[in-house]
Amino acid sequence: MPTKYRELIALSVAFTTQCPLCVDLHTAGAKAHGATREEIAEVCMIAAAMAGAAYGQRLLSLKLYDQR
Repeated sequence: MPTKYRELIALSVAFTTQCPLCVDLHTAGAKAHGATREEIAEVCMIAAAMAGAAYGQRLLSLKLYDQR
C-alpha cells in the first residue's frame, strides 16, 4: 500500500480518537506523500460519518495542512 494511503488511514483513526498530536503528524505525513487538501477533507468526512466526533478535528487538520 502506498505511504500516502497509509497516512490517510492513520489520519482517519486520529480523527476518531481525537488525538491532536496524531492529527498533526499524519496530516504532515499525508501531505509529504502527495495527499491533497481535498483528500484530507474527504478523510475527515468519512471518519465523521463513522464516528461523529471526528468532524471537530477537521479544522485542525486543514489548518495544519495549510501551514506546511
